[in-house]
Amino acid sequence: MTQRDSDLRRSVYSRTAVGRAGYAARPPYVMPTWLRRLLLVLLCLLLLLLALVACHEEQKPETLSGSTLTGARLTTGPICLEEAVDVSGSMLEYTAQRERAERELFAFAKRELQPTDSLATAFFAGSAQVTLPPTGLQSLTTPAPPPGQLKDDTFLVPAVVELVKARLTNPQPCASRALVMITDGVVSDIPAELETVLNAASYTRIYAVSPTSGRGALSGGLLDSVSVYEFHGGGTSGRIASVLNDARPLDVIFGDILADLTGQRLTKSDPDA
Repeated sequence: MTQRDSDLRRSVYSRTAVGRAGYAARPPYVMPTWLRRLLLVLLCLLLLLLALVACHEEQKPETLSGSTLTGARLTTGPICLEEAVDVSGSMLEYTAQRERAERELFAFAKRELQPTDSLATAFFAGSAQVTLPPTGLQSLTTPAPPPGQLKDDTFLVPAVVELVKARLTNPQPCASRALVMITDGVVSDIPAELETVLNAASYTRIYAVSPTSGRGALSGGLLDSVSVYEFHGGGTSGRIASVLNDARPLDVIFGDILADLTGQRLTKSDPDA
């Protein structure tokens, strides 16, 4: 029997649209009440988090010139700040930013610190040179001048050695002596030798200020206690880095370090003061 013969034997009613079931649309999806409430709670939490982040970002100082140290100074006695500035090839792109930050640091230190506090600066690559021996703020007139020609490579040890030697030019007691390393952390020093030199330098605090996330070679032993700060160059990427990594402009990081040494807080200046 063919298919056609089979269809002919079926009733006309069953072979017409009248006898077929009508189309029924699927009922619209209704979100469960518990799911709607959960999504609403999550949305509220997200908005609250965004508000807290925005408030936190708003309170951060944006420039060192527009900032001040607030609260009583807890460190009694002179603060001796020694800088070791990496000028190797990997840091050349940050030269202009660093020089602006150094000028801001100079003006800020003269304004906010005590006359007996001192600054010293050494530059390093494959060799090192001290261009500003330890100098009290009362007699400091200009930021550290740039170095002469240095050998290629990146060795931090010579910079620390030269900074220690330079202390003999202006010996003075220090209530707190800190080293600030401005470097991407990619150094060629033998770790054990670097740790020995840093131990001999008798720093109470060591800071690493880097344009990258991570310590590079600055880890292990004594170097695990280094306080690492990350700086950004501003713009949209800088704002994102500020939220995600708590990165700051380089000059503001200098202010944060000074506040850490004095036991004060770095805050925005009151424009009406």
